[in-house]
Amino acid sequence: MKLDLFSVPIFIDNIDASKIILNNGKFEKTWISQTNSSFNSKNKLDLESEEYLMKKIGHLLSNHFFNPAKLSIINIWENRYEKGDFQEKHAHPHSHFSFIVYKKISESKTLFINPSNYLISSFIPNKIIDNSNLFQLDFMPSCRENQIVLFPSFLEHLVAKTDSGVTISGNLIIRD
Repeated sequence: MKLDLFSVPIFIDNIDASKIILNNGKFEKTWISQTNSSFNSKNKLDLESEEYLMKKIGHLLSNHFFNPAKLSIINIWENRYEKGDFQEKHAHPHSHFSFIVYKKISESKTLFINPSNYLISSFIPNKIIDNSNLFQLDFMPSCRENQIVLFPSFLEHLVAKTDSGVTISGNLIIRD
């Protein structure tokens, strides 16, 4: 018998990014990476956009976790990447799930980090036990424009240096 103990699901699906109309607040250089983002602004989806996005996300999660009617977007923002931009490793605290909509990209540069990465890779320097060949340390999905990736908010991730692109990101909670 094989069990996938403590597996971390991510979901990837197609989405029509043109149907997501986000009324952004002010863009500013944000985080250590100085990525141009509306993260610190009051951003708002129009009603049709929110319904479309929630229907897509609800469909992805409905067979795996819970009734999608209990899902709420708690914040949403847009990132605009220029050549050489990146985003440092981070997670999204105070939410259950997070998402990235690839609105305009030439290539996805999102890299997810194994939650046990530090423990797995801690054996490499002393060469007594090298776990790096046995367990995957990270994962870069090959997403394209007009796709969405949905993942548990605790999952650390980063954006490697990119040429350019526009993404819409957000956080979700499950209401009681």
